[in-house]
Amino acid sequence: MRGLLDEYPYSIRPRQNRKNNLAVIEDYLSRFYGRSALVLASARTGLYAIYKFLGLNRSDHILMPDFMCQAVLNITNTSGFPVKRADEKTKAVLVFHQWGYPQKMDEVITEAKKRNLIVIEDCAHSFNSSYKGRKIGTFGKAAIFSFAKLFPTYLGGVLVSGNAGLIDYVKKDRAQKDKFVNRLFNFIAGRIAKKSFEKGKARFWLDIIYLKSIHYPNLGRKYLRYLPGDLQSFETELAARKQNYQFLKSALKKELLIPDWDADIDPDPFLIPVFLPEQKLMSCREALLRKGIFTEILHFDINRNLFAPDYRKSLAIPCHQMMERRGLEKMAEVINQA
Repeated sequence: MRGLLDEYPYSIRPRQNRKNNLAVIEDYLSRFYGRSALVLASARTGLYAIYKFLGLNRSDHILMPDFMCQAVLNITNTSGFPVKRADEKTKAVLVFHQWGYPQKMDEVITEAKKRNLIVIEDCAHSFNSSYKGRKIGTFGKAAIFSFAKLFPTYLGGVLVSGNAGLIDYVKKDRAQKDKFVNRLFNFIAGRIAKKSFEKGKARFWLDIIYLKSIHYPNLGRKYLRYLPGDLQSFETELAARKQNYQFLKSALKKELLIPDWDADIDPDPFLIPVFLPEQKLMSCREALLRKGIFTEILHFDINRNLFAPDYRKSLAIPCHQMMERRGLEKMAEVINQA
């Protein structure tokens, strides 16, 4: 999965907004979600802060999907114990909105309340998806988002929460660590991420910085410059990706897209799962590769409910805002012919 995810969206030179200001960015993100938003060095840093604020320890189980990335598992292991099924030791549930497709939050919240579990949302793959008209990231106690999946920032994430105690806790933690060592870590981490994302190198060191990043919550000014400077610019970037998604949704055969026609969701996805017959997945992937379009065969939970998942193989195709219309048209043509 990493090869597909980490290469996006680093085929372009990032734009810089030298006037960017942390307070301004956090203000427009807070207005966008209707909850307090704090910019951090990574989404993983936010997840670690949530665990610590909740007082979770290694004897506490945290329910999460089977396929979470190594970085999330490593960080969860510092403050809890990840499990695939809830039991009497489970204290929290990490709801992962896979590729930006919202989980069925009515069912998830109901089950979480029944089991007395704290709901944390992992929205790393999308800033702008919604379930029944409500943005993902606003259902649980807290949520994390990743800038690096949408903008070529290399680093950066957001913690969103309506819990004033958690927001105050994270602000104090940032203030205490806003020192030279944090800036130095940003510099090193950014160089490693750049080499990894753009050239596919330094993967081992990328795993190391992912784990160590939990101790360095502040995002450096250099990386703030890669973000939109105001809410309008932010929404324009989101709209560009949404436009590409909507084109593919209309261009691909309806029967190939299982979750996309669910009236309860309005996704702004990172990847689109295409459900071809299993024997055709590999040949279609190879045909797309010949046209310069990198895809991968990955499992997707068509139930979109981590309490009762149903994983099916799919062709995960990109739809990000850096893709041109001709590339989208080629992709749709190859898939429909398959």
